[in-house]
Amino acid sequence: MVDKKLVEYRKRAEAKRTTKKVSFNLETEKDILEIANNLDFSQWVKEKLRERLKNQLD
Repeated sequence: MVDKKLVEYRKRAEAKRTTKKVSFNLETEKDILEIANNLDFSQWVKEKLRERLKNQLD
């Protein structure tokens, strides 16, 4: 019973999400790819977007 509720919760949560893909050129952007691989990239991007939005609203 609990497993069914958990599956349903995850299904609903996933339906509310979208994914944005970022591509890196392995030859010319290797330096920034290394940085991205060492971050919680998703949270970092969201933080930068929120900062930009805040700056636009100010």
